[in-house]
Amino acid sequence: MAQALVTMPVVAVIGAKGGVGKTTVAANLSTTLAQAGHPVLAVDLDPQNALRFHLATDRQACEVGLAAAAAGEVGWAEVLHPGRHGVVLLPFGNVDDDYQVALERHLAEHPDWLGEVLGRFLLPNGTLVVLDTPPGPSVYLQQALRIANVTVVTVLPDAGSFATLPLVERMVDKYCRGRDDFIANLCVVNQVDASHRLNRDVLAALRADWGDDLLGVVHEDQAVCEALASASDVRGYEPLSQAADDFTRCTQRLLERLAPTREGIP
Repeated sequence: MAQALVTMPVVAVIGAKGGVGKTTVAANLSTTLAQAGHPVLAVDLDPQNALRFHLATDRQACEVGLAAAAAGEVGWAEVLHPGRHGVVLLPFGNVDDDYQVALERHLAEHPDWLGEVLGRFLLPNGTLVVLDTPPGPSVYLQQALRIANVTVVTVLPDAGSFATLPLVERMVDKYCRGRDDFIANLCVVNQVDASHRLNRDVLAALRADWGDDLLGVVHEDQAVCEALASASDVRGYEPLSQAADDFTRCTQRLLERLAPTREGIP
């Protein structure tokens, strides 16, 4: 399989089912990377357009985004918005169902569309691209996987999430593995409550299955919900919280895995 068209390291946050906190993970990885001094472009590929609630400094401006630019209604520079802690946010934008169907048809007919678009962006050297994707198979996920250097699977420590992992593995096998620039498929276990036996048992099984590819564990922490309600990320809302520390650890491990790619990109 050919190398992706994008010359920036790309991290795709993915998941087979909804409700696992995938957008929360994508947003907090983005802000933690930015706070560590790395330029970050966060791209919302989910028609729910929810990444703005975590990252945007002006949510209303994010009602026009990627979908409108793809249709040629606005320029790409007009839909790149300043986000928290220096993150640059490309929201999906609000669209009606007919518009969304047309966009998805276009993406299916042009499998390299996202790579070509991002390849034309004049972003600072060392920029990291974080992609938030909708749950389950979709044309948006296919676009993301075709250019991802690292995939981050978000799961909950429950039986439902555990059962969906083979589907994710098949998607990663199809679109990522075999590409020269693909590094790893990693896993984040979200909302872990160590007081629950099922959580402990599932986490132990995931540790055994993923080994060094377990990117990290994010414990259940009220600060995450409170940060979202306060239109903030968890580090900005409560920097000494357990979840803030968890995202810091995940980000450090992510940068370690991305190091060969970042060093090889001019």
